[in-house]
Amino acid sequence: MYQNKEKFKRYYFVTTFAVIAAIVMAFGIGFVVEEHRNFEETLRINRINLLESKKETLKGVVDSVAQQVSLSIDDSERLLGERIDERLNIAYEVAMSNYNIAKDDADARRDIKAALSGMVWGNNYVFIFDTDGYVISSPIQKHLEGRNILESPNKAMRETMLSSIKKLKTAETVSAVSPWRKPDSKEVAVKHYKLRVFRPLNWVIGYGEYVDDFTLETQQKIIKQLESIKLPEDGYIFMADYNGTSLTKPAKGKLMLNIQDSDGKYIVKDMIALAKMGGGFYEYQMPPFPGLKPETKLSYVTGIKGWNWYVGTGIYLTDFENTYAARMKEARKDARKELIMMMALLSAVLAVSGVITFMMSNRMEKLINRHSKEMQRKNEELRQLNTSLETKVQEKTAELTALNSSLEQRIREEIEKNREQEHIMFQQGRLAAMGEMLSNIAHQWRQPLNNIGLYIQDIQDAHETGRLDNEYMNRSADTCLDIIQHMSLTIDNFRDFFKPDKERVLFDVNDCIRHSITLLVAGIENSRIGISTDLKAVGKVTGVPGEYSQVLINIITNAKDALINSNSPNPQIKIRSFSFNGTVTVEIEDNAGGIPAEICDKIFQPYFTTKQDGQGTGIGLYFSKIIIEKNMGGKISFSNSDSGAIFTVQLPEVAEESSYL
Repeated sequence: MYQNKEKFKRYYFVTTFAVIAAIVMAFGIGFVVEEHRNFEETLRINRINLLESKKETLKGVVDSVAQQVSLSIDDSERLLGERIDERLNIAYEVAMSNYNIAKDDADARRDIKAALSGMVWGNNYVFIFDTDGYVISSPIQKHLEGRNILESPNKAMRETMLSSIKKLKTAETVSAVSPWRKPDSKEVAVKHYKLRVFRPLNWVIGYGEYVDDFTLETQQKIIKQLESIKLPEDGYIFMADYNGTSLTKPAKGKLMLNIQDSDGKYIVKDMIALAKMGGGFYEYQMPPFPGLKPETKLSYVTGIKGWNWYVGTGIYLTDFENTYAARMKEARKDARKELIMMMALLSAVLAVSGVITFMMSNRMEKLINRHSKEMQRKNEELRQLNTSLETKVQEKTAELTALNSSLEQRIREEIEKNREQEHIMFQQGRLAAMGEMLSNIAHQWRQPLNNIGLYIQDIQDAHETGRLDNEYMNRSADTCLDIIQHMSLTIDNFRDFFKPDKERVLFDVNDCIRHSITLLVAGIENSRIGISTDLKAVGKVTGVPGEYSQVLINIITNAKDALINSNSPNPQIKIRSFSFNGTVTVEIEDNAGGIPAEICDKIFQPYFTTKQDGQGTGIGLYFSKIIIEKNMGGKISFSNSDSGAIFTVQLPEVAEESSYL
């Protein structure tokens, strides 16, 4: 006995410690694996975020430059106008100063002309002509002096000057734009100039600048500014026009349109196309320096409207990867330190667990000794109880066998009763629908019978008046036969609807809707209720078309009765069908005010009706729910809208090639 207890003690200690060790090791391994997975995922996400950050930086720099250039373009006209105003005002002040100190008008004319002749800036200069149009001073184009500017062969300039001189009779200054030949050149360019009348001598002092020269000057300033920008990691901003000519260093002035990378990509052509589409990122191969191996470069470019330029900058992904690798090396070093600390902690936990397990094994030995005698006593009581229990079980088994036999018979009887009750209720529903149909047939036959009676009276009148001939008789007979055939079709529709056909077939929901409306339309129209359809369902369903039509007729009839009782000023029934999420759905909506909240949970219960006695059986919606949900695997539901109730019938859409027994 003592040896068995010692064996159990050792077994308990070894087993418990092994389980604890296994749990600790499993936890440790799981923790390490999960941490490694999370670490690698973090590295991947960090790389993506770092690259996205780089891309955002590139885009921000380029978009900022493009915005500044665009602002310069938008502002160039204002700056040009301000410079023209400034120089013209200076010329006017110089002229007025010389006039004030001159002895007479002759000296004034000489001194002013001499002073203003020196005001020349490149191709731009201050010129003077009198109010009759004769040129007094033209510093760069001396041959024009003494000529009348209003006789210039340049028609546009001549007309512009004539208009300006007329305006100066009442105005102090006039601004104008016209074509103007450049000095020492046959080139004609647009010139923006301003004229100011000098009243003391009846002179006109003018100054203007060629728009293309000013634009070129602005562009050169912008290019110079871009070349002065220094980006991190030896980066730079490049700019070129849509013809492929580089405008900035390192390839300034070169035509780069046909430059290809090592993969055969036409780099500049692709960038131009990208810029024209609004800008974006472009990846290609290019050596960092001449003579080195090509590396992958990522650039962002965008277009500059107005000048047909594009601007961009980029980074070498090799530099990015090197930076990322250095960061990840430090991260992995930190992760290894954390792993070592985790393993040390697990080892400590395992040692403590061993000590606790040993103490628990000693405690367990004492508990076993204490409960051994108690277990022997309980075993004897349990043996006696088992003997008594076996006898009781045999007795109860016999009773249950007899009860099961009678219960099966009672279940079969109840099932048969329920089937008979459902059949009776179903027949009641069909009889109620049949009554509705007979009422509609009566409405549909009333007018045709009246028409036949009128035709018979007309034949009698024609016979009495001598107008009855073969042609008249045949025409009247054909018309009456057409009316009778239409009445016969009504009976056929009624007969088809109540066929006891239960075979499941593939059918079109829209056809059932149209057929049901045909059977009900007379009663609906006689009640002055409008009915409209919007049939967009394209799929087909499987089931019994007659039963499905009965469901539609039940709902439409309920809507009609609700509208009659609601006294709606414009009663309407709207029927919609559509395909949605693998179902063919039909919605029937009325504007009768909706279903009261207190009876919403009862409308599908058998024998529940809100109609007066004798006007409703209360089983129409009950069996509609059974037909749709139990027999056809669909769903029927309702909701209240702002104006009335909406009943929704959904059936699973079935492919037409499917077959059903």
